[in-house]
Amino acid sequence: MGKFTRPILADIYPRRRLFGMLDRIRGQPLVWISGPGGCGKTTLVASYLDERKIPCLWYQVDPGDQDPATFFHYLAQAAKRAFPKKKAALPAFTQDFAQGLPAFSQWYFEKIFDLLPPSHKSRKPQGDFILVFDNFQEVPEDSPLPEILLGGLSRIPEGVRVIVLSRSDPPPALVRLRANEEMGILAWTDLRLDLGETEGIIRLRNPAAGSAETVRQMHTASDGWTAGLILILQKAQRERAVPEILKNLGKEEIFEYFAGEIFRRADSTYQDFLLQTALFPRMTAGMAEELTGISSADQILSTLSRNNF
Repeated sequence: MGKFTRPILADIYPRRRLFGMLDRIRGQPLVWISGPGGCGKTTLVASYLDERKIPCLWYQVDPGDQDPATFFHYLAQAAKRAFPKKKAALPAFTQDFAQGLPAFSQWYFEKIFDLLPPSHKSRKPQGDFILVFDNFQEVPEDSPLPEILLGGLSRIPEGVRVIVLSRSDPPPALVRLRANEEMGILAWTDLRLDLGETEGIIRLRNPAAGSAETVRQMHTASDGWTAGLILILQKAQRERAVPEILKNLGKEEIFEYFAGEIFRRADSTYQDFLLQTALFPRMTAGMAEELTGISSADQILSTLSRNNF
C-alpha cells in the first residue's frame, strides 16, 4: 500500500460496535487506536470512513518520518493528493525552523486546514473530515513526531479529527490530552472480536461454515485476534477439517505471521532476546536478564508490552 493510499476494502465485515464507539468520542480531536499487529486497526478505520462517508487524508508513517523535514515534505504530497483542486503551497521545513518546531507545526497544520472546503469546517454528528496517521509505531516515541502532532491539534477546527493507528500506547508527550479529555482511546481490549463479530466474519468468508459450536471453538482458539481467526479459516478451507485445525490452531501459519510481523522487523538485540526467551510463557525482568545476559532486559520487556507484542 502506498504512503498516501487509503485502503480499498472488499467483503469486509462491518464492526458496528466499534463504529458506535468512534461516534461516541467524536467530540475529541484525537483518537488513538492501539493493538497488536493483525487486530484490524486499519480495516476498522477504513471501513468506518466508508460507512460514514467521511473524506480523509490518509498517511502511512514509516521510520523516515522521525525527521521533521521528511515528514512535512511527504505530508504536503499527501495534502496535494487529498485536495487536488487546491494549489496552495505548504511551507518547507528547513533548519531555520529547527528551534521553533512547535510554532512551525502549528503554522503548517493551519495551512493544511485552510485547504478544507467551507463545508468541511462545519459541525456534523460524526465529524466531516479525518486525518489518519497509520503505523505510528514505526517512529520511536522520543521522535519529534508526537510534538508535531500536538502542535497540529492545537489548531484543529471544528468538524475535523485526527485518528492515529499504532501498535503502541500514546507516547508521554500526548498523555495530557487524555487528562484534558481531548483524546479518545480504543485499546486492544476494545478491538478484540466478540463472539458475534467472530461469527459474522466466519459467515462472510464461508456461509456454510459449521455449527454454532464450531464458531465458538474458533472464537476461543483465536482469542479475539482477527488475523488468527483468518489464518484458522484459511487453513480450514484448504484442508476441510475444522476439528483438526482447532487442535493445531494453524500453528505453522501463525508462526510465519509473527516471524514476518515481529521478528524480521526487530533489531538484533530484540531478536536475540526473543530467541532466548521464546520457551517461557511468562517471565520477570530478573529472569529475562539472568537468562539472556542483556542488562536492558527490563526495558525490552516493557517496550514489547507497550507495543502490544
